[in-house]
Amino acid sequence: MVALPLAAAEPTEGGPRVAALQEMIENEKKFFEMGQEQGTRAAFLHFLAEDGIIFQPGPVNGKQTWSKRPDKGISLTWKPVFGTMARSADLGYTTGPAEWRKNKEDAKPFGYGQFISIWRKQKDGNWKVALDVGSEVPGPPKVEEDAVPESWPTETEPDAKPDATAAQKALREAGNLFAAAAKADSTIGLTEASEPNVRVLREGVYPAVGKYPAQLMLSVRRGQLTLERMGGGMSEAGDLAYSYGKYRLAKSESPERGHYLQIWRTDGEGAWKIALDYQAPLPPEEKK
Repeated sequence: MVALPLAAAEPTEGGPRVAALQEMIENEKKFFEMGQEQGTRAAFLHFLAEDGIIFQPGPVNGKQTWSKRPDKGISLTWKPVFGTMARSADLGYTTGPAEWRKNKEDAKPFGYGQFISIWRKQKDGNWKVALDVGSEVPGPPKVEEDAVPESWPTETEPDAKPDATAAQKALREAGNLFAAAAKADSTIGLTEASEPNVRVLREGVYPAVGKYPAQLMLSVRRGQLTLERMGGGMSEAGDLAYSYGKYRLAKSESPERGHYLQIWRTDGEGAWKIALDYQAPLPPEEKK
């Protein structure tokens, strides 16, 4: 699997995986450019897969939702700063900061966020967005994000065909271990199951990159976490996967519920680790 800061994502070495990563980044750029030229609605309708998912606030079909939504002229801009591509060059994701303006000519945005786009290569060879979601943050990035160290091997292509059944079983086992630990303590569960450069996104705060920043972020909102999976997907190589659905977080002060996205990938020893964790809470339930 290739996982690179986008500034370093030049297809000079690494074969088809790095080339696919660059192709995905180019499509992200075209996605943004179409949004500026033809409007956000037109861009989403063009680049979303037919079964692509967005959160509104829960997971829904993106094309169906955007086709019913009037184009209000709001300008959405975004900048991918990190991307990952599966070894099979068929599934990847990008993430980075985003801004909202009432008009694209406005100098100052009225809102800031972080986006996550999961891209999948289609049967016709085109790249489409399988899932797009984002969180709001307090303002623009405080500093330009530092380059994220490469912590995943750029190994040669595997000799044997990947065993999808074995990969799914291993992922399910890793997910069950995470679920058991998170049900006791959500913060410990995530930090134990995540990779060193895990990215954690929560509403209203800047993303945390790395286990220690993630632990600091989550220490103030720890509780007993349960997840209910609604959908997801996996690369053909069985080294990159995502799942989304509902979550409930039982906290001492007040319970929380909402929707989640998790991206998992294998490390150099083939063990599944959480690479990205996103949660968006729903309004508190009214007491009866």
